[in-house]
Amino acid sequence: MSSLFNTKAALCVLSVAWVVAAWATPPQHADLMFRASTLIVLAISWNLMANAGLISLAHASFSGIGGYAAAIAAKTLGLSLIAALPLSIIAGVALGAFLAVSTGRLSGLFFAIGTLAVSEALRVVALMVPDITGGAQGIDVPQSLRFGSHFMAIAAATLAAVALLLSLKLSVSRFHYACRAMRSGESAAQMLGLNPRHYRLGVLTISGGLASCAGGLSAWYAGFLDPRIAFSLDITIVAQIAPLLGGLYTVAGPVIGALVLTAVGEATRLGFNGMSGVGQLLYGVILVVSVLLMPHGIVGLFRRLATRRRTDIEHSRTSLASARERNTRTHTVERM
Repeated sequence: MSSLFNTKAALCVLSVAWVVAAWATPPQHADLMFRASTLIVLAISWNLMANAGLISLAHASFSGIGGYAAAIAAKTLGLSLIAALPLSIIAGVALGAFLAVSTGRLSGLFFAIGTLAVSEALRVVALMVPDITGGAQGIDVPQSLRFGSHFMAIAAATLAAVALLLSLKLSVSRFHYACRAMRSGESAAQMLGLNPRHYRLGVLTISGGLASCAGGLSAWYAGFLDPRIAFSLDITIVAQIAPLLGGLYTVAGPVIGALVLTAVGEATRLGFNGMSGVGQLLYGVILVVSVLLMPHGIVGLFRRLATRRRTDIEHSRTSLASARERNTRTHTVERM
């Protein structure tokens, strides 16, 4: 119980510290903070679905539809960021509900393929309605409504902190254990008296709302969005790699993985002068190495090392106690 409390307290402190770090970040590093924060949100969102046994290939669609909702609201209605972001969240929640209903009988690989098909369909729709989305030419957010990079970094860090606290709250709730039961098998979950469709709807809407809010912030930050950017498969790939690298099904894993990936991406960009394809190649290498050498991610590695250290300490204490007991017996015999 004390270990769980310490973990929760540490994550709460980390959430607050992340927002404070965004406030203190120099303007020249605001872009890095923004990218790390949005990736944290996407990774947490993807991990929530994976915890329920739902492998998503549609996180680009959540992010893209949230971005388009915010950009269209700014372009056509002149709404501010504060007013546009709720529309992004609503769009993501609606898409999540649609996926939950339309894929209600699908699981595993079939669910993943279904989500990928939805993402591709949304990209085609965005191209076919240029009057609304700008088509292949894209859509821009009016400069008068945009904020500086430092403010956007703070907004993204706040969203990341909220996503982390929400994930922490869900991890100790009945919802989390119901999702774990679904991951083992929806038939088994039904035998426990759970309604898989109810929890599938819940996890998809929560995950979709988080990812679409991150997409809305990204569109506002960049000031421009087109179908190729909005529904890029790269978004889905990094959202998957971060939890796998950090530790799947854990609260801290997606955060750690997102920070490591952001650092690797930035180092690659500086080291190879932004050479195309190097980042994707390195992400692939990281994924393979992580799966082979760290099947439970960085969090699992630290847990294994901590367990081994505790075992060594207990073994040392037991050996020391045995030695003392032998010495005591020897002295007793000698006195007799």
